[in-house]
Amino acid sequence: MSIVVVGVGSNLGAREASIRCALRLLDARDRIDVREVSTIYETEPLGPPQPRYLNAAFRLETTLSPLELLRVLLRTERRLGRHRVPDERWGPRSIDLDLLWDQRGRHQTSELSVPHPELENRGFALAPLLDVAPELDDMYGPPLRQLGGRPPAWGRESIVRAWPSAGGFEVDAEADSLVDACALCVEHLPSSGRPWSTRHAIIEPSAESFLIALRDLLRTGFSVHGATVSHCSKSQWALELHGANTGIITVDADVRLRTTLGAKRQARVQLSLVVPGA
Repeated sequence: MSIVVVGVGSNLGAREASIRCALRLLDARDRIDVREVSTIYETEPLGPPQPRYLNAAFRLETTLSPLELLRVLLRTERRLGRHRVPDERWGPRSIDLDLLWDQRGRHQTSELSVPHPELENRGFALAPLLDVAPELDDMYGPPLRQLGGRPPAWGRESIVRAWPSAGGFEVDAEADSLVDACALCVEHLPSSGRPWSTRHAIIEPSAESFLIALRDLLRTGFSVHGATVSHCSKSQWALELHGANTGIITVDADVRLRTTLGAKRQARVQLSLVVPGA
């Protein structure tokens, strides 16, 4: 097994949910184990005006080659609603997964450069890298300090509570936005199988539309492991539901969702799932 560090960033849609779902999707892959997750930082974007980023890093152990891992990262981005545009360098994105550093040393091909060629110029990548790989401080600590040190830690992570209920399950999620609260409540539902499938939908920007999409999918026998929203506007959300086809049809499942003001965050979503006879 080799140690690698993957940088992750998001500035569109449900930002925190995208980072957490990327973590779960990568950890579910064969030959990849996520060992540590950095602090989440909120940073100013590079390039044209766009929303602020959430940035973090994952420390992985893997037997995949750098190019094999790159292909997994690109596939994960696509599942999370990222559509790369050729020659686009600084545009906004729902998720960005970059191979920052590899214990096996430098890797240089037309497809991939490791360490990342701009790593020493990016505080938003260096800070989370050193969180999960402090043994690299002699190499990357000085350039981070020259850039002004660590960016501010985000400090607004969601609060999610989950517990069994009579014949089902309940989740209570508080987040800084309704879209994040909706997406984050799903990852704590009981799930079966590995999350090898993703279902995409364009829905109205409301908790009610989110609930309808979730309920319809659960009733087909799809076990939902997580949800992301790669783009949200006043007119629509681009929803991705990640999970596995179990073949267990639960047509009578009662799925309910209630929204209120949060006690510690802006939005609160309470999701309940009850299967009659369970």
